[in-house]
Amino acid sequence: MRHLHVVVCLLVALELPSAASMAQDYRGAISAGNLQRLRPYDRIDFGEFEAELQIGWFASNDDATKFILIDQSGEIYSISLSDESGRWLIRQEGGAHAFALIDGLLLLGEPMILHRSDGRYYVNDGKLPKGYVPVALFHGISEGDLFIEATDNDGETQFMYYRLDRESGDLSLQNVIPFPERTDDAPAMRIGRIDFPVVIVSELAESRLYSDIYPDSFGELGAAEFQLVNGPAVFGAVNAPAASHLAWTNPLREQLNLLDLETGDNRVVAALDGAYPQFLLLTKDASAILAVNLDFQPEVVGWNTKSGERYDLGPYRACGRIPDRVALSRDGRALVIGCDTGLDIWRVSE
Repeated sequence: MRHLHVVVCLLVALELPSAASMAQDYRGAISAGNLQRLRPYDRIDFGEFEAELQIGWFASNDDATKFILIDQSGEIYSISLSDESGRWLIRQEGGAHAFALIDGLLLLGEPMILHRSDGRYYVNDGKLPKGYVPVALFHGISEGDLFIEATDNDGETQFMYYRLDRESGDLSLQNVIPFPERTDDAPAMRIGRIDFPVVIVSELAESRLYSDIYPDSFGELGAAEFQLVNGPAVFGAVNAPAASHLAWTNPLREQLNLLDLETGDNRVVAALDGAYPQFLLLTKDASAILAVNLDFQPEVVGWNTKSGERYDLGPYRACGRIPDRVALSRDGRALVIGCDTGLDIWRVSE
C-alpha cells in the first residue's frame, strides 16, 4: 500500500550554502534556553527547480531533512537535504484520472499521500473504506501508527486508526474512533491546528475548555475540563508529543497564555495588545512559544513562557503572501516555514 509509482533523478549543482559552510550544532531541541540562537539554517528555493513549485505546503520527516512538496499541477515531490551538494527528487507519474491531494506525511521514512482519484479516496495506492470523507493525516502514538480524520455519512467526525506493517509496507485498519462526546450542548468550537491524538474544544459563552487525549480520555474517564479566567480560547498550540501544555489566546488577542493541561494552572506569558499570530507554536518542553507572522509582519518572534521575555528573531524568507504552512519538526529541533517561494528551515546555532 505504501509504494508510489515514481521516477527518481538526482538534481546536481543545487548548493546548500548554509549547511555546507556553517558547522553548526543543533543537537538540542528548541527551548527557552537557546531561543535567542534560533535562526535560518537551510532553505529550499522553488526557483531552482524546473517544476512549478509555488505552494508552501509541506510534510517532513522527524528531523526536517526530508520533505514532501506539491507543484501547481498536483505532482508530488520528495526532496532530501544533506551536507553534500545535490537533492533527490521523486516525482509521481501522472495518471489518467483526476488527482487531488488532501494531505501527506512521512511515516517510517516513507511518503503517505492521502488523495482523491476518480471519485475514491486513497492512501498511496490503497483504497479507504466507502462512507468516509477524509480531511487530514496524523502520526500515531507508536512509530508505525497513522490516524486519518474523516467525516462519515452522518456528518460526524471519526478518526480511522491504521497500522503500517514494516515487512509488507501495507496499512491495515485497526479501529474507527468517534469524536469525543460532551455532556452539554452549549456553543463550542474545536481549536484547530492541534494534531490528533489531542482534541481540544472551547466553550465560547462560559470560557470552559475540554481536553481529550486518545486513548486515555476517550473512554470512561472523559475530557479534562478547565475554567479559563480570561477566555474563551479560540487559537492555540500544544507541545508534542507530551501534550502537557496549551499556548492560547482569546478572541481579542489581549494576552498570550500558557495552560498546564495536567494541573489546570494558567500563566499569562505576555501582552499581545490585539496583535494576531498567524502561526503559534509551543516547544516540546513548553518553555517557549513561537509566533510566525505576528500582526502580519514577516518575522519570527519568541517568548520565554516563564519570564515572559520576548525575542525578535528576525525575518523569514521573502514571500509573496502569508506562509502556507509553519511547523516544528517532530524532534523539536527545527522550525519550518513554507510559502510560495520555498521553505526556510530554522535551527539553533552556536
